[in-house]
Amino acid sequence: MSDFRFDDSKSFAENCKSFLEALESRDPEMAKILSDNWEDLINVVCDGTRDARARSEFNNKVVSALDDLLQNPN
Repeated sequence: MSDFRFDDSKSFAENCKSFLEALESRDPEMAKILSDNWEDLINVVCDGTRDARARSEFNNKVVSALDDLLQNPN
């Protein structure tokens, strides 16, 4: 994914969508995990302030999804 670049002419939401689409072509499982938890990821930084609780919740959800993926690969 080193060839992915954010496009200054696009909105943040459009760039996020492009990022997830690019990730999906390289790592569909990770793209799904991030897509499923995108709102939680966005909540980590609200109004320029980092929220440790939101980050912890996001991290826990991603860890759980990765554990599920390892236990149930298909």
